[in-house]
Amino acid sequence: MKRILLSFNNLVLIACLFASGIIPAQAASKTASSNDRLITVLNPAIATQLADRVPLAPRLDTLAGKTIYLVDDNWGGMGEKSILHDEMQAWFAGHTPAVKIVRKIKRGNFVTDDPALWKEIADNKGDGVIIGVAG
Repeated sequence: MKRILLSFNNLVLIACLFASGIIPAQAASKTASSNDRLITVLNPAIATQLADRVPLAPRLDTLAGKTIYLVDDNWGGMGEKSILHDEMQAWFAGHTPAVKIVRKIKRGNFVTDDPALWKEIADNKGDGVIIGVAG
């Protein structure tokens, strides 16, 4: 039998996996010689190299005459009433009527990309984008 030293954090992780049912309790009782059941565990440690940093876009000096896209990220699904964006559009109309508001719903769901929408915004010279859940 091979001995493995585990840190306290790893022991807590394994205990949580057993408690949640992700690793069935009967798997714990198997002997080390049994190879019919393998468990793959991902290492939650931080990557050794940081991702490339992309700076934020510079702040607009004014919103007057600018085009702002309100993009619903489609978290609630197609056809959901966009109450938050209704309120935001009404606020812009009442407080900064010189701003052109364009409302869009992102294709797919909230985790998928929508290159066509990003291209449309870039081609139409969208000056800003407010993206988020609007349902």
